[in-house]
Amino acid sequence: MVSWRGTYPTVVATRAGHDVVTCPSTETYLDFRQSEHPDEPVPIGNVISLRDIYGFEPTPPELTETEARHVLGAQANLWTEHIDSPRALDYMAFPRLSAFAEAVWSPPGGDFDDFRARLHHHEQRLTAMGVEYRKENGPEPWQTRPDVRGWPKSRADAEAEVAAWTSNIRP
Repeated sequence: MVSWRGTYPTVVATRAGHDVVTCPSTETYLDFRQSEHPDEPVPIGNVISLRDIYGFEPTPPELTETEARHVLGAQANLWTEHIDSPRALDYMAFPRLSAFAEAVWSPPGGDFDDFRARLHHHEQRLTAMGVEYRKENGPEPWQTRPDVRGWPKSRADAEAEVAAWTSNIRP
């Protein structure tokens, strides 16, 4: 099963003995905006920053060791209905995809400052390859879309929406 409506379905499914790949929308959707800054292109969803992605833990902490074995992994989603070019896709994916990879493939509790220091070298490789990633200080002028209002949500509103969608799931 793929659990993309929050972590509650992951908990219910694993406790029922089902294998799960988790990708909660409020935590791993790379098409969601990266900051509250008004220049974020096509601001949709709640803010999912580089730090947020790095801090993602695929296995909900309330699971027992036996239940946690059913969490097979995680995935990050990047839906492209609001992305109009490969350049825009680069901006939305990188460097958050690097943070996601480290969060999923490393033990819990990583050091974000250490990651940022190492990411600097990776960003040089991205630049050399022509990847138009999001810089730490925000979008470049050509990466903005001031003509598009988007559909931004607060984290609380997004989580309330997910809770409503999953309210009928029973253990």
